[in-house]
Amino acid sequence: MNYRKKSRILALVTALAVCITSVLILPLTDVSAASKKKTSKQRTASMTLIKKGNSTFDYRSAAGEKLYGYDTLQGACANAGYAYLTLYNRNVEKCKIVKVKISTKEVVKVSSPLLVYHANCLTYNTRKNLLVATCCRVKGKRAVFIDPNKLTVKSYKDIKLTRKVKNLPKSVRRKYKGFTAIAYNAQKNCYVGRLRGNNNVIIFDGNLNPKKYIKLKGKRTDLLNQGMDSVGNYIYDVRSFKGKKKYSMVTVHTMSGKLVGKVIFPYGRAPGNELQCIFHDGKQFYAGFYYSTSQVHDYVSYHVKRTNTLYSLNNMYR
Repeated sequence: MNYRKKSRILALVTALAVCITSVLILPLTDVSAASKKKTSKQRTASMTLIKKGNSTFDYRSAAGEKLYGYDTLQGACANAGYAYLTLYNRNVEKCKIVKVKISTKEVVKVSSPLLVYHANCLTYNTRKNLLVATCCRVKGKRAVFIDPNKLTVKSYKDIKLTRKVKNLPKSVRRKYKGFTAIAYNAQKNCYVGRLRGNNNVIIFDGNLNPKKYIKLKGKRTDLLNQGMDSVGNYIYDVRSFKGKKKYSMVTVHTMSGKLVGKVIFPYGRAPGNELQCIFHDGKQFYAGFYYSTSQVHDYVSYHVKRTNTLYSLNNMYR
């Protein structure tokens, strides 16, 4: 075999090897990248039921007649060993706040009826020593400031969104209906608020002035909006089951909107345990659930039983 013929054969073999290598390697690389993109971190919530003695801690029963008619947990928060739990009365569209000492499970105080409407979310501003509630459905643009000791309304603020809010699309500003949840972040001295109907968030300064629009990547709009929380660089977006869904979920995002992971709460289907809120005190997270035996709201006619439970959470993303 002459030299030219050997060279042609060698070139042909080399080219064939390159093609085969490309066919074998490239798809694997693409599949791997796609898998990483589609697969996010997910875990099942590790929960411990909060009890008083050997029984489930029923703070509504512990409050006695002070909470008559106020039976549905909504927003909640905590600070310095005390939890603040809003209980909703759908017949008068108001809430009462129950203050509980976490260590002893003692009901310290119950507020009078407060004009916070649905109070879908409650948060604690540690720098101003104020509770802040979102009204959600009625007066959706309103935040209500509450004294944590007297449990009385001090003032309120109707939030406006203007062109000055960074990255806020004109279409979002025009369709603005208010907020379903607001959470105070103590480390960054700012608030995070979830927009009603849009499901993305606005970052506020410590005086609740809107500053920046953030898209939450990987949010779950097929579940019901509930409360929010925010700690350090994380935003915790709380969603409960909808219809026949068999779970509730918290999606965890960075302050820039990147999806960190998902926490599944294996309670679902109506009627069932509805995840209303998660909140924290120091490094400990808590979850609040509301349970109803029916989706019908008329308590007298349908003998609806409603209960509320609290759990400590042991494996949240931090």
